[in-house]
Amino acid sequence: MKHTHRVYLELNYQMRKREDLRSEEEITLIALQEWMARNYGQPTSHGYQWKDLFLPHGTSLRICHRGMCYFAEVEGDLLIADGKIVTPNSWAEEVCGSVRNAWRDIYIRRNYREGWTHASSWRAAAGERPKQPGINRRRRARRITD
Repeated sequence: MKHTHRVYLELNYQMRKREDLRSEEEITLIALQEWMARNYGQPTSHGYQWKDLFLPHGTSLRICHRGMCYFAEVEGDLLIADGKIVTPNSWAEEVCGSVRNAWRDIYIRRNYREGWTHASSWRAAAGERPKQPGINRRRRARRITD
């Protein structure tokens, strides 16, 4: 219970410091809605639109290049990497040092319970959960021989 009290004291301090006139209840409700959207995939009005793919607030992006992994996250309506606002293409170019195909190099994880999936797989699935590699190979092979 004392941890909860500390959180509310910090919330009060931050609200006064920024002259935020909203109530604690209002801020708590916003925080809970964002937490549910991030962890349970509830619809959210905030996110980054990357061509045909919508990345909701809280989505993580990763590029692995030369043995190192670099991360970016969707915060509100912006894609943030290393504290800077970026686009997927400019971020991939900055990390790799050359012009890259961001769809091929970036992996996406929409919430902590999912694994990392290629952005191109998300794009091909038009924003729905992409099919895992190898699932449709058998079906395609069957159709060829029919």
